[in-house]
Amino acid sequence: MRFSAILLLCSVFAFSVSGHEAKAPHRQELRGGVPAGLAAPLLFEEKDPTHLVGLVPDYINALAEELGMKSSLSLVTRYRLDDYLLKGQMDMLCYTSTVWASNKDQLDFSIPIFTKREVIIGPAPMPKRYQDLQGKTIGAMLQYVYPKLDPLFAAKKINREDAPREEANLMKLLNGRLSYIVTDEIFLDYFKTKHPEIEKGRERMFLQEYPISCSISRKGRVKVKDLNAAIERLKTNGKLEKIFKKYGSSFK
Repeated sequence: MRFSAILLLCSVFAFSVSGHEAKAPHRQELRGGVPAGLAAPLLFEEKDPTHLVGLVPDYINALAEELGMKSSLSLVTRYRLDDYLLKGQMDMLCYTSTVWASNKDQLDFSIPIFTKREVIIGPAPMPKRYQDLQGKTIGAMLQYVYPKLDPLFAAKKINREDAPREEANLMKLLNGRLSYIVTDEIFLDYFKTKHPEIEKGRERMFLQEYPISCSISRKGRVKVKDLNAAIERLKTNGKLEKIFKKYGSSFK
């Protein structure tokens, strides 16, 4: 009799646990887009396109967690990003800026996650103004637009030498093949973790900055108010700073 009672009790417990698991809320999927071709540490060359690694995937995953959602990231070519957002096939893209984004009137935008800062790095002492680099050659990125430098490039007042990758320009600078390059501080800070000598005898000159935020589909699963609150929490709870420190940088 005692054995039967114990068996019945175990059965009831097992049923209640099973029922609890069945009723556990299913987390909705947050569909985040990551632009293909981003340089390290924003995105590392993907061996497995279903598991993206880098600064951008890290903070999108952290945002999904703050929203109580399951992150689903897709590597998307740049010319398809806007189309996916407008059709609601993707919820958000979190490496963009209202300064350069297209279709701004058809998408919503979050508060900035961090500030992208472009600098020119060259031999110390650097001049105070980029206009004073006339006659110099500056390493730049192929097909990149530099609003402040492009008029000087076009007028041949400053020479432009393009490279296909950020790391290629940084290696040219390190090896003395270029005296000046324009780069993003995030790329420079990450490169410096492997090559701390990169700034020996060199200085940074601030060029331009862009607020980086998320563009949000109006047909998607994420609301601006909720995403803004998640971004604020990431900043105040130290998680965003921890992600940036992982790659040798800091969010600003």
